[in-house]
Amino acid sequence: MPVSELSGISAKPDPRRPQRRIPEAHLHACYDRLIAAGLFPARGRICDAGCGTGQISLPLAGRGYAVAGYDIAVEMVQRARAKLPAGLDALYAVADVRALPEADRACDAVVVSKLFMHIADWQAAVLELVRVARPGAPIAHLRDRGAYGTAVRRHFAARLRAAGFARLFLGPDPGSSAELVAFLAGRGWSPVPVATADLTWRFDTSAAETLRGLRERIFAEFWYVPEAAYAAALAETEAWAAAEPGGLDRAETMTARLAVDLFRAGG
Repeated sequence: MPVSELSGISAKPDPRRPQRRIPEAHLHACYDRLIAAGLFPARGRICDAGCGTGQISLPLAGRGYAVAGYDIAVEMVQRARAKLPAGLDALYAVADVRALPEADRACDAVVVSKLFMHIADWQAAVLELVRVARPGAPIAHLRDRGAYGTAVRRHFAARLRAAGFARLFLGPDPGSSAELVAFLAGRGWSPVPVATADLTWRFDTSAAETLRGLRERIFAEFWYVPEAAYAAALAETEAWAAAEPGGLDRAETMTARLAVDLFRAGG
């Protein structure tokens, strides 16, 4: 995949929107559990691949880890740097996750969040994570689930699929870990169960807010739909939402949860 396809992502999402963020307390709770179970180092160098604005690794820097975060989107890296408190051992830099500027076996753990779905040759990125992980180091894939399935968004996705856009991501669908599990298993990495079902949060949203997000193209699975098809589906969805009971003021309460896929070599 050309680098431009990845770098163009930076202008689309707005990571400051609360429904697009995992609560920091939940991230700390997750890391506490991983450390207590011996699945994550208590100290060391952490690689955050596809770091975005540093959401999942800034808490690690605050806990005393040495963090190296990489993203191909310049704007995202700039935001991560701006959020970094003084005195922490963290570096955020622009780099392609398929060619990380890290030595072999240099990292005591690798964290990644919502990355592979944006890369057509996502296997190359996974192999880089494997390369930089020292023996025994985990690869932790963190993501939020259940935050985005509003009625408006489901309707919009259905319109696109009806128009022939059955596959909305460049890489594997983030709703399933099957492809990632199978690929890593073929290289000697096994998934390790992590209990995070209780790490949930709730928020209210409305049809109008979801439509605003669609107009701003903040929802990742739709980034690769051509403009004309996107505009047609959006117009139909706006008309549908306005005609539904409650109209654009119709509210929904969403329940999201933190999901973690953790892999270890020979586990």
